[in-house]
Amino acid sequence: MTDPFDNMTPDEVAAMVDRLEFTDETTTEADHGIVIGPNAEPVLVPRSIKMPYELDQACKRRAKQLGLNQSVYIRSLIERDLAEADTGELRPAWVRELLAVIANHEHDEDRKAS
Repeated sequence: MTDPFDNMTPDEVAAMVDRLEFTDETTTEADHGIVIGPNAEPVLVPRSIKMPYELDQACKRRAKQLGLNQSVYIRSLIERDLAEADTGELRPAWVRELLAVIANHEHDEDRKAS
């Protein structure tokens, strides 16, 4: 990934700095989430986790069954736990939809057996 500032002239950098508005006000990521550009999706932060090999393989299989990649699957589990823990965090609409799909498919094998 290239640095976007590599191709900027000193005048372009100075013009960008001139547009910045400095205040004494403090803010945190939690205030608004990190977004880039208008109406952009929040920035996803890479997180390294350690788990036993067997758990990792089972996680990959389950994510594949659900048509998800492993990161999306793990993120959905964390979001669901936070929502169910009644932390006051609102569950995003896409998480509610994903959980509905998961709940619907959790009993697929039971339906096939009957």
